[in-house]
Amino acid sequence: MTFVGLDLHKRYITACALDAGGAVLAEAKRLPASLDALGAFLAALPAPVTVAMEATLYWAWLTERLEAAGFTVQVAHAYQAKLIWQARSKTDPIDARKLAELLRTNLLPTIWVADAATRARRQLLRGRAFLVRQRTQLKNRIHGHLTAENQVCSTTDLYGKAGRTWLTSVALSPALREQVDVLLRLVDSLSQEIHALDQLVKRAARGNVVATQLQSLPGVGPFGALMLEAEIGPIARFRSSHELAAYAGLVPSTHSSGGRTTHGGVGPAGNRWLKWILIEIVQTLKLAPGPVGAYYQRLLRAKGKAKATVAAARKLCCYLYWMLKEGWSYAEWLRQHDGSPSSEVRPVQRMGAVA
Repeated sequence: MTFVGLDLHKRYITACALDAGGAVLAEAKRLPASLDALGAFLAALPAPVTVAMEATLYWAWLTERLEAAGFTVQVAHAYQAKLIWQARSKTDPIDARKLAELLRTNLLPTIWVADAATRARRQLLRGRAFLVRQRTQLKNRIHGHLTAENQVCSTTDLYGKAGRTWLTSVALSPALREQVDVLLRLVDSLSQEIHALDQLVKRAARGNVVATQLQSLPGVGPFGALMLEAEIGPIARFRSSHELAAYAGLVPSTHSSGGRTTHGGVGPAGNRWLKWILIEIVQTLKLAPGPVGAYYQRLLRAKGKAKATVAAARKLCCYLYWMLKEGWSYAEWLRQHDGSPSSEVRPVQRMGAVA
């Protein structure tokens, strides 16, 4: 068996191949970053060939192409790999050999690689979220221009019909009027693109059993449900709700030594998009009656808004884990585990168990 470590760069790939005993079979310091060049290098090695690379740059594209070509591919968590193998000297050939050696000794800290359909769904949802953020930045800039000239709109929604009418007629300096008009055109263009993506999201959510189940969460629509499903993946890959919360970056760090234990802030999220969507959902739940809102209000005075929000998101994450694990809707899960219905949820029909 041959074990190959790949160190990926934008313009080239550094490769190192080891045999089962750890002897170097072949090295390539500057392979062109193309499938043909890499395929020729791998094809010349003794079969079977297993390839390791870090989750960086174009790893997803390369993994998909190599697997289609018949190679076994394992993807490493970049930060954890660096913690396991710390070297005084760091060069591209050393990094490639490090990955090959970790792969050979079965010490490579691998990550879960989503299937092609899930990755495509993630790209759709993350792309929509990116456009919404860009539109929000443009709207905030318009608010800043209005504030600079002490203009206050009397309507609640500045971008509704009445608000847009006011925006087109409000007295601004020539320079700011030109800027506001440009920003409004950009906002309208982004709104059209977001609307088109919304139709794709609704189509993808239609008939999706897991998405239907997740929409039983109050305030969660097709977008939030699909994003939760795509970012979590199969719930069976998590052994506990604590693992899922840690993956979302919602578990505080702990340092215990010499009989003294201290807790710090939450660690880095294994999936920042999952953390983001959970926090967004909590923004609705924390002000509504129910267990999540009650937990948030209980912590608010003692911990402050930010810590209480993260703690409420962690509780929601645990609820979500058991919902998916047991195959219940949110309302039914609360009735099963709390013993009483919550005014926060709406009743829905029971669904089949979710893997």
